[in-house]
Parts: sequence; C-alpha cells; structure tokens
Amino acid sequence: MKKLPSLHILNGDASIPAFEAAKLPGQVLVWREVLSEGPVGPHASEKEFWQKRQAFITAAFAESAEGYRHKVLDELPKLQEAPTFFEVVLWFDADLMCQVNLLYLLQRLSRQHIPRICLCTPAPGKNIGLLDAEEVQALFQERLLVTEALLAQARELWELYAGSNPLQLQDYLKQQQLLPRMAEALTLHLTRFPVCETGISLPHQYLLQAVQQGTTTLQALLQHFSEHYPGYGFGDYQLKSLLQELQPELVTQHEPYQLTQAGQQVIAGQKKYTRWLQQHAGFGGVSHASAMPYCYKQEEAVLTQNNF
Repeated sequence: MKKLPSLHILNGDASIPAFEAAKLPGQVLVWREVLSEGPVGPHASEKEFWQKRQAFITAAFAESAEGYRHKVLDELPKLQEAPTFFEVVLWFDADLMCQVNLLYLLQRLSRQHIPRICLCTPAPGKNIGLLDAEEVQALFQERLLVTEALLAQARELWELYAGSNPLQLQDYLKQQQLLPRMAEALTLHLTRFPVCETGISLPHQYLLQAVQQGTTTLQALLQHFSEHYPGYGFGDYQLKSLLQELQPELVTQHEPYQLTQAGQQVIAGQKKYTRWLQQHAGFGGVSHASAMPYCYKQEEAVLTQNNF
C-alpha cells in the first residue's frame, strides 16, 4: 500500500493560520491537550490515562466533557493512522508547555514504526503562530530528522517526567545531550516545585515581584509574565491560577493588587507559604499536597528533598 506523503501535527489552534498561509502539502492534526498541567502519572491503561486527563481538564479549565471529546479524544484515532504516512512532522515551539506535549507525542509515535519523523521548532522567543508564510516554509525546509536514538531518549524522558521522582529527571538532564530545546524546557519544569526558602514556586515569586514593583492589574501581570518569562509558555489560565494560589494571603484579592504583609515577608525570605500545595493538582507523576517531598534550592538551581 502506497503511503500518504505527510502528516503535520500542530500544537494548538494558534498555529493554524500561519501554517495554512504557508500552503504546505499534507494532512493536519491539531494537538490541543496541555500535558504540562495536571497529572500524567502511572495508569493501568491508555483508556484510564485519558479518563484522568478528561477529569482534570474539565475541572481545571471549565471545559465540558463533550468539548474535551471533540478537541482531544476525537483526534487520537488520527495518531493511530500515523504509520500510513511517509513522514510525520511535529510543529512545536520551544517553551515548556509545547515541549512536554512534544515529548509525549514522540514517545508515542516511536512505538508505531513510522518511516520518518521530523521536528519543526523555531528559536526560543519565537512562536510558529506568529511566523509569516515564508518563515514557516523555511522552518519546514530546515526540519530536524528525529533519529532512533532521539526517539529512545524521548521514551526515557517521558517515563521520568511522568514518574514520581523528579530528582531522577534532574539527574538525566545533567548527564545527557537532549533533544533541541528540551533541556531548557524541562529545567524550567523543575522550578515549578516549591522553593525551599519560601514554599512557593519560582513562577509564584515572579508574580509577587511584579506586584511589588508596581504591576497591579491582571492584564498587566499577564503581559509582564509573557514578556519576561516566555519559556514557560503559560497562557491566561495558568497565570490566573498562579495568582489565585497566592490570594488572599500574599496578594490582595482585587485590583489594584498589593502584597500583604505576609506576601512581603515571603518575598523577603522571612516566611514560608505552602497552602497553595493543597489546592494544586500537581504535574507529571507528582501530586501536590502539604507533604510535598521535593523543593527547589534557588541559589544552587537544583531540586532536592524538601526541608519543610
């Protein structure tokens, strides 16, 4: 049976207009899951995995079960058809959100005997959705062929990301030459754990610092974070959730936002705040709870067993 030419997998709807303008041949699959958010830990079957993801997304993103089925579950059979194509091309940005999605897809596709898997990732700070047609075409011409060695690495990395011990992931990141952009993204993932000295994550601290420096509206905070910390790839949902995890104890509930006395103490390293862990669903294979076993040493830039 003759294989179809190309299957293009795009990360999210925002990439569609730029991709269509480039008029590249082939079929398109749009990946709309956000596997960097919420649990992806051990599961008995693929069916159970997607049931857990649906439960998380419908609760956290206020998405309906029908919406999740249409946007995510109905696309999965198209992945099963990937071996009918000569080439699968993955279009993913360099940020954490995109790279975790990419990691999942690479390890999954690696088990499907696809003749050729390629990767299109723009330089950090650039987004596929903001490229013009010529830039998209150039990115396609320069696409990276994903070797068997890189696919094997993707399987190992996904197992570590989805595992319950992120220290093993950290060790792997230090020892291996990784897929392009993957090391930077997964290193940022480790900063989402609570900082040992303050109890909040680095993204939380960045928000507190922005408020302290006079960024006092939600829209201004969203813009500030996306401009200064684009490597996380956080959208409005993630940033609103981060802010809500700090309210009302560390940040006032309403605009114009201000740090509370406790917020000032936390940002100065004089007090720890961990209540947010009880509200957080976790990520990877680690569930957040008051007994979080890991924390991030900011000065050493290393994850360790916690000392709470």
